[in-house]
Amino acid sequence: MLLPPERRFDLLAVLGDERPMQSLLSSLSEQGFTIDVATDAKSARDVFFSSGGHHCVVFGPDVTPGVAHAIARSLREVDPALPALSFGPKVETEGQESRTESLRLHPSSRAGHGALLRFLRELPERG
Repeated sequence: MLLPPERRFDLLAVLGDERPMQSLLSSLSEQGFTIDVATDAKSARDVFFSSGGHHCVVFGPDVTPGVAHAIARSLREVDPALPALSFGPKVETEGQESRTESLRLHPSSRAGHGALLRFLRELPERG
């Protein structure tokens, strides 16, 4: 499953350990997605601002709930509609206008890859 070129997004991947997400991120990069990587709240904010923002933030399976919540809350102060998908902890959505989903799939599996692409496909166009 591929997204058409006009629906390729800039993604921010938040990882504790690169290995679980390495296959997925490599595949997305080969498909034309731009991917920036962060490991904590400070690096996520730094990368987010230096790139001019992202279309979606993706949390790896080993990101702790506290780190995921802090990053989502921090980035959504700047972009309240920033979608988030997590392969790990459930990301709080209370009071948020953005789409957020948690998956119980391994990111390197075909099912995990497909679920991420479906999530991205369903996102509304943003200006």
